[in-house]
Amino acid sequence: MKFKSILAAALIIIAALPTAATAAEFEDTKGHWAEAIIDRLAELKIVNGVSENMFDPDGTITRAEFLRMTMGAFGIEPEPYRAGESLDTSSTDWFRDYMQGAVDRCLIPSQMIDDYDAVIVYTDGKSRAIFHGTFNPNKPITREEMAAITQTAYQYWTNVYTMQGTDYSDNVDFIDLGSVSTWALPYVRLAYAQGFINGMDDGRYRPLATATRAQAAAVINNVLNKI
Repeated sequence: MKFKSILAAALIIIAALPTAATAAEFEDTKGHWAEAIIDRLAELKIVNGVSENMFDPDGTITRAEFLRMTMGAFGIEPEPYRAGESLDTSSTDWFRDYMQGAVDRCLIPSQMIDDYDAVIVYTDGKSRAIFHGTFNPNKPITREEMAAITQTAYQYWTNVYTMQGTDYSDNVDFIDLGSVSTWALPYVRLAYAQGFINGMDDGRYRPLATATRAQAAAVINNVLNKI
């Protein structure tokens, strides 16, 4: 995938909230640890505020919102919504096409889907899988889930479809690494190795904590720096 096409896709307004603003207009990011990151992404029209002059950096971000941000950063296109083939998404959801694109490309780890099931169907002599289950797209995303979505999208972007053969760091020094869910641990290690995620100031990753809008912006900023 060429860099120009990736950047063009990344410059889609990828935060779910509709109000665009320049960095200078955000009153609530002044002095925030992510101020420079938010300023950069706002100037690039990659993130929006929650209002004309507020970004809400410490507010929560949903699974669907972060999924859309990640797909935009990697230049992964949405797909037209197909009823019954996009998990618990309806035709009225703003993220329906992004969910369909993510499902079609297996960008969502199965462990993030309740009652996960895959059914093989045959159409025009070809087989394909239809995935069922509940993703809870409006649920606030956790920090370990954010790492998992980012790493899965990166593996898709680099045409790496399994963990096998993908380098990860044995030197992850989060003091609460043992708190990472078993299923998410490989993703956290891989995302750390790629430079997508970082720990907190106290040396912890806090994997089960809800991610903030500022933390999500930092991850997307790291993605853009990587690709």
